Amino acid sequence: MTTIELKNIEKSFGNNKVIDKFNIKINPGEFIVLVGPSGCGKSTLLRMISGLESVDQGEIYLDKKKINNLIPSKRGIAMVFQSYALYPHMNVYENMSFGLKTEKLNKNEIDKKVKSAAKTLQIEDLLHRKPRQLSGGQRQRVAIGRAITRNPKLFLFDEPLSNLDAKLRALMRTELIKLHRRLKTTTIHVTHDQVEAMTMGERICIMEQGKIIQVGTPIEIYKNPVNTFVAGFLASPPMNLFDASLTAADSEINIQFSGNVVTLPKKRFASLMKYIDGKIVFGIRPEDIYPEEITENMAPFDVTVLAVESLGPETILVSHLMDGQEIYARLDRSFKAGYNTKIRLYVDISKIKLFDSKTTLAIH
Repeated sequence: MTTIELKNIEKSFGNNKVIDKFNIKINPGEFIVLVGPSGCGKSTLLRMISGLESVDQGEIYLDKKKINNLIPSKRGIAMVFQSYALYPHMNVYENMSFGLKTEKLNKNEIDKKVKSAAKTLQIEDLLHRKPRQLSGGQRQRVAIGRAITRNPKLFLFDEPLSNLDAKLRALMRTELIKLHRRLKTTTIHVTHDQVEAMTMGERICIMEQGKIIQVGTPIEIYKNPVNTFVAGFLASPPMNLFDASLTAADSEINIQFSGNVVTLPKKRFASLMKYIDGKIVFGIRPEDIYPEEITENMAPFDVTVLAVESLGPETILVSHLMDGQEIYARLDRSFKAGYNTKIRLYVDISKIKLFDSKTTLAIH
């Protein structure tokens, strides 16, 4: 299994710096997901790793060997594109074997590799079809199969599921995870889809404007976002974030936001002293808001209902606070409330996240 390390990688197009001092080490056999908004440099980074794009500054190491100057065919890397990149005039077998023919393998060896990959991906009965005769999911399996036949050291997936419908995307997420567990090949997967990142990655690397913002397991990042960008980006609906101020009285701290007041326990006092009488950002996840007081560790606030979205197993409540700001709550499917109804909700104080309003960094 392969280790890949990127050291101080930089890339610019004209005056636009798209990758800035990028450093990461990816462990042997790891499945890591690069996630971030469109234009943050994810795909450019993959293209530099594969050799399709040059590196302005920094080094890329594959198993401790610098590969900056190696041509793509010599890197032992297979890349799967968003567009599938299948040859329309070739059938599935020919598409999957094309790369092997350029490596001048003998016919029997090529046949063995193609059929083995086809069996792994359950596309054996599609080998004689043309791409136009395949569904989106089948085309994606063929593109993956073409990569598998090369037995690469490293897989690069560039938004491979984005052209699929929601149902097929969910199915292919599972299929890719199962495939990785079987092959154990080091994999870098790029997406802008937070659900894809959360469900597929052993680790997630969140990017913004060509920089790493946070790296960790999905649950680590979800529970402890490093700043307001990560808090507001990951998950759907994202964390509710509000400008707030802090005041102190009798060793208690009060958070004032959108016409409401939440009192924090004394144990948070020391870390927040420098923010007293100042501005912060107050955050709470939708699932940490309740329609009733279920523990003693709850704080009430009043809202006006805007929409109740029933999703089957759960209900998303969209409401607005006293100053008109919207707040989202993920509630039980049995919850019901009419439009423009004034109701009281409760926030779990132990789950509150606070951020520095100037640096946007989390306050611990």
